[in-house]
Amino acid sequence: MSGSKGEARKKFFSSSFFILVLLCISLLLSGCPRPPTPVNFFEGTHGLEIRFLEHAPPDEIYENSSFNVNFYVENRGARDVVGENHGILSISFDPFYITTNNLGSANNLEISENGIIFRGIQLPGKSMYYPTGTDLVINIPNFETTGITGQREQPTTQIFSSLCYPYTTQFAHLVCVDLNMLGHDARQQVCYQRDLSLTDQGAPVAITQVQVENQPAGGNVVRPVFTIHVQNKGSGNVLSPAINSAEFERVCTFQELYKEDFNTIDIRAFLSGSKELVCTPNPIRLFEGQGFSRCSMDDSDLTVAHQNYETPLTINLSYVYLTSISKEIKIKRLNVYGDITSPEDEILTYEVQPGVTRCEYCTNNRGGIAGSIPCQPPNAYKIEYQEGFDCKCSFRTCEKLYPKGLCVPFSYFCPGASYCCLPECRSSEVRINGECYPKCSKCPSLESGARRDCACGTEETGYIVVAEGEFCCPDAMQGYPDKESCDAACQPLEEPEEGE
Repeated sequence: MSGSKGEARKKFFSSSFFILVLLCISLLLSGCPRPPTPVNFFEGTHGLEIRFLEHAPPDEIYENSSFNVNFYVENRGARDVVGENHGILSISFDPFYITTNNLGSANNLEISENGIIFRGIQLPGKSMYYPTGTDLVINIPNFETTGITGQREQPTTQIFSSLCYPYTTQFAHLVCVDLNMLGHDARQQVCYQRDLSLTDQGAPVAITQVQVENQPAGGNVVRPVFTIHVQNKGSGNVLSPAINSAEFERVCTFQELYKEDFNTIDIRAFLSGSKELVCTPNPIRLFEGQGFSRCSMDDSDLTVAHQNYETPLTINLSYVYLTSISKEIKIKRLNVYGDITSPEDEILTYEVQPGVTRCEYCTNNRGGIAGSIPCQPPNAYKIEYQEGFDCKCSFRTCEKLYPKGLCVPFSYFCPGASYCCLPECRSSEVRINGECYPKCSKCPSLESGARRDCACGTEETGYIVVAEGEFCCPDAMQGYPDKESCDAACQPLEEPEEGE
C-alpha cells in the first residue's frame, strides 16, 4: 500500500514540474518582441493635403467681427518637403467683405489687400521614423469682416486657399532585358519579358504601367525600350517642375503663368542603376490627367549578348503640385434694418455704379483702369477680359474656365448665382464679337441657305457672321443671297493665256 502511494506522489510531482516548465517557456516566449510588420511607404495617391480646421473660419459671422483661419496640413506621401523644397500656402479673399489687421511681419509672410502668402512649409514624408507621415497646424489670426452696405441681409463670400509644393514620384523594379529576339533559343532563360501593371507609389502622380519591348538596333544588337505611362491620381493640379527657386516662386504665387506651366512632368529613367535612358517626350505633357514617355538605351550603352538578364529599372518623376480648397462664409448684419438710403443712390455689391456690374466694367475696360476698380483675382490666374464676357456661368462652369483665364470665381462681379465668364467655343465654332458661331458650309446645297447664323471665312482671311438663309463663300469671306451667286464667287479665277 505504501509503495503505491509513493509512486502516485512521484507521478504528481513529475506532472507538476512538467506543467511549471511549460508555463515558464510560455512566459519567456510572450516576453520576446515580435518582428515588426513590414510597412510599404511607397503606396497611396497623396502628397501634401490641406483642410480648414472646424469653425476657423466659421460658417457664419457678424459684420465687423474678427476671426481666425486655421489649417491642418499633412504629408501623406513618401517624399520629404523640406529645406529648399518647401511648400507655399496662398490665401485669397474678397476685400469688399474681409480685411486683415495686425498680422505683423516676417520673412516668410507676404500680405496684400486681398491675400496672404505663407512660405517655408516643411513636412517630412512617410518613413520608418514617421510611418503615417507628418502634420502641422497653421494659425493665422486677425481676419475681420467689413460692415455690410446696401440691403442684403446675409451676404456670402469665400476664402480660397492653395498649397503649392515640389514633389517626386520614384519607382524601382526588376525588369527582364530579353535578348532572344526570335524566341528560338532552346536554353533555359533567366527571365522572360513582361509588362508591368502598377497602381500608385506614395505620390499624387502615379506610374500606372511600364510596357517593355526590344527593338533591333542593327546587327545582333537589341535596344530595350520602356513605354512609361503616368497619371495624376491626386485631388489637385500638376504644375511644371521648378528649374530654380525663382521659377518655383513664380509658378506657386501665380505670377505671369503660361500654358507650359501646367500639366508638365520631368522624367529620368535608369537601367542597372547607372545607365541613364533617353526619354521622349521629356517633359511629359498630361492630357486629361494622363501622359507617357518612351525611354530607351543610348547607343553608347548597347552591347551584344546572348542571354536574358534581370536588372533594376529606376524611374524618377519631378513636378510641382497644387492643392486647393475654399470655404463659403455667411456674414450676418448687426443692423437688420440696414442703412437708410434712397433706391436711386444705392449701389449693389456687384456694381461699380448704379446699373453697371463689375463684370461689365472690367470687360469694357479690358481688366480695369490702373488705380481704380480691381478686376484681377488676388494671387491667381490672370483673367483675359475680352468682348463676350458676361454674367452667364454657373459656379461649376466657372471652376473649369478659371484656370484658362475665362472666368472670375468671385460672386461680387455678378448678381445672384451667376459668374462673370466667357464660355468656350467648340472646336467646330469660331468666336466673333464675343459670340460662338458654327463654321458655314461652302455654298450649301439647301435652297434655303444657312440654317442659322454662321461664321464665313478661313483662318487666313478671318471670319464674318453670315445671317440665316444666306450662302457663304469662305474664300471670299462673304455671304450671298442665292446659291448661283455664291458658286460664281467661289469659282477659282482662270489665268489668262499668253498673248491675250
